[in-house]
Amino acid sequence: MIERSPQYRFCLCALLLLPLLSTAARADDAPKTQVNGTLSEIDGVRVLRVWGTPEQRGYANGYLMSSDIARFMNEFFADGSVIDAKGYETRVLRKLHLMTIQPQHEAELRAMLAGIEAKAGGPVDLPVLGRPLQYTDLVAANCMGDMLRFGCSSFAAWGDMTKDGHTIAGRNMDWAKSPAFEGTQLVTVHVPERGSKSLAWVSIFWPGLIGCTTGMNAENVSVAMHDSNTPNPSGKGGFSSSTMLYREAIEAAHAETAIKDISGVLTQRHTLPGYNMMVTRPFTGSGPPAVVFEHDADLSNSGGLTLREPAGSDTHIACTNHSRKRYEPHEGTRYPKLCKGLDKIVKGNGRSHLTVKKAWKMLGNVPIEGIITHHSAVFEPNKGLMHVAFAKRGKNAPKCKHVTLDIAKLIAGDYPGGK
Repeated sequence: MIERSPQYRFCLCALLLLPLLSTAARADDAPKTQVNGTLSEIDGVRVLRVWGTPEQRGYANGYLMSSDIARFMNEFFADGSVIDAKGYETRVLRKLHLMTIQPQHEAELRAMLAGIEAKAGGPVDLPVLGRPLQYTDLVAANCMGDMLRFGCSSFAAWGDMTKDGHTIAGRNMDWAKSPAFEGTQLVTVHVPERGSKSLAWVSIFWPGLIGCTTGMNAENVSVAMHDSNTPNPSGKGGFSSSTMLYREAIEAAHAETAIKDISGVLTQRHTLPGYNMMVTRPFTGSGPPAVVFEHDADLSNSGGLTLREPAGSDTHIACTNHSRKRYEPHEGTRYPKLCKGLDKIVKGNGRSHLTVKKAWKMLGNVPIEGIITHHSAVFEPNKGLMHVAFAKRGKNAPKCKHVTLDIAKLIAGDYPGGK
């Protein structure tokens, strides 16, 4: 037998152990929990796709967007354009006791924090707040719209106002200018677990925000949220985050029964301030393909919910930041401009139509002075398309690059990077 030196035996053992050590190192770098998500880019637009249970989607969102969420939260308060750290403590955190978070949303946000910390290797500091990011901060971010109001515009047309009779809808989402908002928006595809009653849907929002202000679901129903004038609420607590309540609405809205489905959600819970929700769906000739829900916490007025449908034989409808049926409207300038643009098509007697191109032009004509249109969308529900534009370098979204997204492909993961 050949006698080997101790040095030889040591080297041989090291070589044999190397693959195992390498595997162990890779295992340490990998997430401890399966990541049910992908982060890809489609024509310059970041697309996050998450699937599974609320916990699985939340963890994937947090893990894949860990640094983005922390950076967005920190820059949002550091800049102070919308609210600074002190204002956050006094105007937002101290009011969170008024809000009720549904169990599935709490589970998703707690899992999101776990994913953020798993990717970062521990708690994530928010220097501007002088402490780590907490679950409460994620809740507050998702309730921010109820404390700090948006300004938005929408419209829709169908039937004889479009070339093929199909629904076309446009939507602007306006808010204050802040460096934190620049280049951070993304499209998120939410795909629930098999057997869930919730529909898959696609949102446009900022990192860490899981609610719906602009979205379209698997049955091509779209939702657009607008702040509204409203009296003081009837109650003193138990309010829902508007964006998460409207997420429930879009997850419940089937194309044929959207009005009934959404009414069922909005009569169960109420938001602290008032909102108008523009809802569109494919035009089939049966029922209006676009309506506006006027919704608030004044339960003495129609239980807090009023449905506004197109007037008479109109095949169009518009919406901005005022109620038109629940309270005396304060129209401003945007609502008349949208109505004028739609009326011009009506007066054309079939010689002109609303097209996607004209929809973008109309959106570009109704900015709000002093703030910015952060994102805009043009929906084609009959085709299952959502055209998206994000603000860039201080330019309002309708004036920026438009990207066309196929909702069915996004949900199925057929785009590059999808599952």
